[in-house]
Formats: sequence, C-alpha cells, structure tokens
Amino acid sequence: MKKNTYRIALSALICALCIISLLMGSVITFLDLSLCAIASGIMVFSVIEIGGFYPWLIWAAVSLLSLLLLPDKFGALVFFLFAGYYPMLKRYIEMLPKFAYFLKLIIFNLCLSCIIFLSNKILGIPKTEITFSIPVYLICNFLFILYDISLTRMITFYIFKLRDRLGISKRMH
Repeated sequence: MKKNTYRIALSALICALCIISLLMGSVITFLDLSLCAIASGIMVFSVIEIGGFYPWLIWAAVSLLSLLLLPDKFGALVFFLFAGYYPMLKRYIEMLPKFAYFLKLIIFNLCLSCIIFLSNKILGIPKTEITFSIPVYLICNFLFILYDISLTRMITFYIFKLRDRLGISKRMH
C-alpha cells in the first residue's frame, strides 16, 4: 500500500514539475523547446524510478493539462507529440541495438512532420517560422541526435552516480 501511495505522490510531483517547466517555456517563448526538453528529462526520472504504466499516465495528464491551460501551446504540442513519451519509447527501442537509431530517426521525423502540420493548421504559426523544408529537417535531426545523446548521458549519470546518493530507489523497493 505504501509503495502505491509513494508512486502516486511522486507521479503528481513529476506532473507538477513538467507543467511548471512547460509553463515557463510558454511564458518565455524563446525557451519553449529547451524547457520542453527539460520536461522530457523529468519524464526520464519517472521511467527509472516509478516504471510501469505511471509514466504513460503522467505523459497523458501533463499533455492534457498543458494543452488546455498554457497560453502558448507550441511547447505543449511538442511535449504531447514527441518529448513527453520519447523517454518511454527510448527504453524499448534501445533493446533493438541494430535498428535503434534507424527507428529513432523514423519516429522523430514522423513526429516532426505532425508537429509542423499541426502548428501551422491548429496553432496558426506562420509557415515562415516552421515549414516542411530540407534545412528544417536537417537542423531538427541534428538537434534530435544531440538530444538523444544528452538523454542517454543523463540517464547513465543518474543511474550510476546520483541514484544511490539520493536514496529514492530504496523507497520504491
């Protein structure tokens, strides 16, 4: 019983931190993608420490609340369509080492296409700012590779250096 209560409380805390991060990105619009990446990093913590279906519930709650409540929806849209659930997918994709980067790039480019389409059609972002073009895709793919490498290093650092020092994992088991 205590484990489930702890997981629910930790999930609520992670939801709050993600929404605060996305809210700051919504208010300071030039940091929207950076703070969306930070929210994604917070989601990694939920995958490692809580596991199960909880990270998916956190992603759904944060996505819904941020899409409904935030003044600028672009960061919320990116979180909903990619950054929020990518840490959960990353875990499974990397179990297929031969195809991992190929799958990651396919998923990212599909998500990027959806983000561009929906940001133009629903959010009304002008096509001059974000459009379907080769330079946009090349830059975004390069940034995605940096993001994925950074996420892997953050996960490694957390598991091997911080996890035992923080003592969070002892409460979960």
